Amino acid sequence: MSKGIITHEQRQDQVISRLKNKIVFLQAELKKRDDQIVVLNEKLEKALLYIEELQKHVFRSKKKSDDEHIEDKQKEEGLSGSHKRNNSSYRRPLPQGEDITNEETRPIKNCSHCQTRLTKLKILEFYEEDILPMMDWFRVLKKIKRIKITTGYCPTCKKRVSAASIPKQKVSLGQHIRQLIVFQNTIEQFSYSQIRDFLRNCLHLEISEGEIVRILTEQAHVLKPAYEDLLKSIREDVAVHMDETGWKTVSPDILGGDFIWAMTGISKTDVVYAFGKNRGLGNAKALLGDDFHGVGITDDYNAYKNMFDKGKHALCWAHPDRKLRDLKNSDSLSEEKKENCKQVSEAFSKLYQEIRALSSSTFVKEEREKAKEVLMETFKKIMVPNKNDPSKLVSIKKRLLEQIACYFVCLTTPGIPSDNNKAERILRHLVIKRKKSFGSKTSKGAEVMSTLYSVVMSLWNRSKENFFRNYLEAVRGQ
Repeated sequence: MSKGIITHEQRQDQVISRLKNKIVFLQAELKKRDDQIVVLNEKLEKALLYIEELQKHVFRSKKKSDDEHIEDKQKEEGLSGSHKRNNSSYRRPLPQGEDITNEETRPIKNCSHCQTRLTKLKILEFYEEDILPMMDWFRVLKKIKRIKITTGYCPTCKKRVSAASIPKQKVSLGQHIRQLIVFQNTIEQFSYSQIRDFLRNCLHLEISEGEIVRILTEQAHVLKPAYEDLLKSIREDVAVHMDETGWKTVSPDILGGDFIWAMTGISKTDVVYAFGKNRGLGNAKALLGDDFHGVGITDDYNAYKNMFDKGKHALCWAHPDRKLRDLKNSDSLSEEKKENCKQVSEAFSKLYQEIRALSSSTFVKEEREKAKEVLMETFKKIMVPNKNDPSKLVSIKKRLLEQIACYFVCLTTPGIPSDNNKAERILRHLVIKRKKSFGSKTSKGAEVMSTLYSVVMSLWNRSKENFFRNYLEAVRGQ
């Protein structure tokens, strides 16, 4: 065979070699694509879960989870712990004798049909609760007091003195109307325009929004010592609940922000708020103070992580329980992952109920320590990674294991609840207020809200019946 001529066998070998190289290349490319698909599927899963959360918060989906359906069924069957109502609970209670303001008699002697004289007469008593005609409210409620202040010149002091301080304005508003404005703005959550409409229509009293702002600012200044007393009292408690939520501040100063921080003691109904703050750690520390050494009960937001003494940070079980419950009800997961999430959620929820029951039982240290060891092992088993864990569940498990000790402080410390629901409840009123008012215009306005809401809500929580009396005492006592 002459040199340079390629035989048929050699040509076949070359083709086979090229094909093998191409197969290797394609296999590498295929593996690369498979890896990319895995990454894209994870990203898609995260995106779908994120969209689902946004839909829930923005559009307020009415779809109920399995647990919510069970809770509804329990309520219908009277198994949820609430007492079954009897017939009398649907009727208004009979008024006390001293509460009756007037009496009306409706007699009858003859039959209304045939005019025959009636016998065996019987008087039945009923009651009607009502108010004065609203068109006459201002005649009864509105008071205008003329004040005559005598002044005179003192030759010795060489100045004019008066029997009382001279008001700046010829006509001013009294303390009771100021109290009403504070009450409507805070407890009743009225906007400035709603306050103006009520005063104009029901009391025939004209007032500007600027005057409302001045009244709220002045009342906050007067109540500042009461606010400081509340802060001191809560800091002296053995444990505190803390939480935060959004509150828009249109023109915040350098230290301002779009959040409210809240703190309440474990044994008190008093609460303090800090409006118009950012979400930084310094705001939580400012509320807590430098001398607090009790237990802090919070969610797992990072700002709380190093705020409390070692072993005195109790994390809320309700938060991860809700996260796992939402995840198991997600429509963005495959059936295998959804079933896995369901198993994890149900196991965690069962453990949470055991913790909740134990933390509210009589405290016996030795028994609690033994129970803690057993329950911590159960906790760790639930958090073992699984191939069907979606990425969100992976991060939840990792986060829970990192802070496992904080979830069992409620067992080893007497009186500590297993959740932070009390802090969430004290913020609920402000979440509704936020939807109506859209926040504060300035940091100064947010500071006014901090004082007013702290004092007013604390007095309201102590006694709704005696609120107005207690409020006047707080104002006059400063």
